[in-house]
Amino acid sequence: MGWAHPLGAETVVIGPGTPGPKWESLIGALARKGPIRAAFTERRHFAFRREATVLTGVLRFSPRLGLSLQYMRPEESILIADSRGLEIRDSTGRSRDIPAGSGAAGVIEAILPIMQFDMPALYRAFIVHGEMTGEGWSLEFTPKDADLSEAFGSIVVSGSSTDVKRLEFKRAGSMHVEIDVGETQTGVSFSQDELKKYFR
Repeated sequence: MGWAHPLGAETVVIGPGTPGPKWESLIGALARKGPIRAAFTERRHFAFRREATVLTGVLRFSPRLGLSLQYMRPEESILIADSRGLEIRDSTGRSRDIPAGSGAAGVIEAILPIMQFDMPALYRAFIVHGEMTGEGWSLEFTPKDADLSEAFGSIVVSGSSTDVKRLEFKRAGSMHVEIDVGETQTGVSFSQDELKKYFR
């Protein structure tokens, strides 16, 4: 059963100087997580398919090196997103690069400051809405740039207490991606083998 973000919560617009003490405390705690490693389940919903495509793997994030998604099922591959753009590696070791600034890399370039909870950068690029009920919360990031908004819709990060439980990519009419985040290790030190294999 997937994670459900708060229901019936009051939606507030969050901006510079306006989060309020509860939001400031939460965002500060999320930003201090540092490098993380977590299991994940990704569901890709396509308009032309009844059933979602389900993928599982390991998520790694480094504030310095970027985001790495190690897909293990149904097929092995690695997706690396950093300041240089995207690199996709298949199970044979072949790779494909998508440079930063290209349309295809836009959504991943947007997720990096979201993963860091770099709010000054996010306020410049997004309209941010928040909902909070008890320990449950969600933050929705809608690009201010009309072209980016049309290209990939909005990104929603949901969680409980100071744990991120779900990432959602809402693309109008085409594809909706949900990433459920499982058991998470924070403040991790990646081994040299991990750094070589899962980052660049």
